[in-house]
Amino acid sequence: MRTQKNQPFDVVIIGGGIAGLSLALRLPETVRVALLTKGKAGESNTRYAQGGIAVALGEDDTPELHLQDTLAAGAGLCDEAAVRTLVEQGPAAVRWLIQMGVQFDKAQPGDLHVTADGLLLGREGAHCRWRVLHAGGDATGAEIERALLVALHERTSIVVYEETYVSELLMQAGICTGIRALDRAGNSFTLSSRFTVLASGGAGGLWLHTSNPGGATSDGIALAWRAGAALTDLEFMQFHPTVMAIQGASHLISEAVRGEGAYLRNHAGERFMLRYSQQAELAPRDVVARAILKEMVIEEVAHQYLDLRHLPAQKMHARFPTISTICSHYGLDLAQDLIPVAPAAHYCMGGVMVDTVGRTTVPGLYAVGEVACTGVHGANRLASNSLLEGLVFGIQAACHLVEQLKAGTCLPAPEAYSLRDSAQMIEYEEDIPASGEEALSISQIRQALRQTMWRSVSLSRDAEGLTAALQQVRSLKASLPEQRSREEQETANMLQVAELVIVAALTRWESRGSHWRSDFPTTDERLKQRHFAFQRRLSGSSDQENRESASLLIR
Repeated sequence: MRTQKNQPFDVVIIGGGIAGLSLALRLPETVRVALLTKGKAGESNTRYAQGGIAVALGEDDTPELHLQDTLAAGAGLCDEAAVRTLVEQGPAAVRWLIQMGVQFDKAQPGDLHVTADGLLLGREGAHCRWRVLHAGGDATGAEIERALLVALHERTSIVVYEETYVSELLMQAGICTGIRALDRAGNSFTLSSRFTVLASGGAGGLWLHTSNPGGATSDGIALAWRAGAALTDLEFMQFHPTVMAIQGASHLISEAVRGEGAYLRNHAGERFMLRYSQQAELAPRDVVARAILKEMVIEEVAHQYLDLRHLPAQKMHARFPTISTICSHYGLDLAQDLIPVAPAAHYCMGGVMVDTVGRTTVPGLYAVGEVACTGVHGANRLASNSLLEGLVFGIQAACHLVEQLKAGTCLPAPEAYSLRDSAQMIEYEEDIPASGEEALSISQIRQALRQTMWRSVSLSRDAEGLTAALQQVRSLKASLPEQRSREEQETANMLQVAELVIVAALTRWESRGSHWRSDFPTTDERLKQRHFAFQRRLSGSSDQENRESASLLIR
């Protein structure tokens, strides 16, 4: 890949998944773009997305129906304007993907659910229509990543930095002016830019069990926090209901498998989802995940089962070739055996607070994809809306940046969420214990963090567990060394974001969507459309000049 260091760019993009790639490719070739990836180009959450991309292309479907399904899944916290942008811009955005060379699955003779131009439509949980496009059966993300990378290699205006870790956002007079990064050899360098875009994915790596690849260590969220950007909805982490529960495996079993008719069974052989929702296996993910957890607790077991034995075996192997191969690797036949599954951390609904063109509360800084929070997912993301979100809002940001570049100025960030007019502000100051704790290695700190988050900040939460988790995370923060390597900086990011997630979870005294408090098991209608946002502040007093504090803003 092409690399040029210490030069000015118009736009610097951190991340190479669907959001970052779509944004980069929609910018004109006259725009000087740098795109930085933490690993090799192509290594991202997008690549591992087995499920499809939801879009209203069926003859019996409309964007309005897609909107209603998204709002229902979001449990009263979706920003309807953002959702409307998503579903109305979705069809054109997907057509652009096809123009870029993405090969979605075509319908075969006898298939009932197809688009007007012959694309096969699938159905997943909480969708009222068959509206999910797939590629390679269960390799949609990999196919999208492949096609966009081919296009990226053909663009001479885009400079790509692989295996590059961004350690800092550069700030001048309150404006983001570029980045500081470490190359693969550990050498530090800077890039200046008129606009910087976070497209770095989520934070699944904070939990012991996750469907995310190893790079999902919340770096983008932490970078935005240190730069002073507002973060919101951090208490909402989606736990995918069906991740393979075999020692050493963390493979997601796509929701599309249940869309094709697979059942969930407990160890007694009962199809239990009918007791939890009229939608059974196709209920929203938070409902299915909690049902599986409850059945696990009742039976005192570590997993439940996904059952495809009643479905045509040949069709299932053909429909889900990647999952079939994974099962075979562990000695299982997808169509003939019960597949052990359990919930695992999967997707951040919260993140860096942005508007529908990606603007954060910091001038010059944008965010798109999972690292961002437009409010489009609310308290629980609808299945197969994540790829669509990265695509649509990546394109939205690109169009806006073109206009900003033409204007020739960095306009102040908008008060997109009326932060100054918040109904209530609660001051929260980090209380970092003095150093001197027992020395721990980085791997020990990470393992302790992930165990703590899984034990106390996952599917079932309460004040006692959250408070203990907060103290544990603060203690782990105190054990980090001052001089930090890349691995140590990543760990610091994980600890910082984990602390904010815990405080957000403590603050929401209700159960809603993916956030379930056993000590507040009901939904409080007074908190409908109420979001909690954090923003880092530096104290202006002379005796506390460098003291960090955070404002918890309720909107």
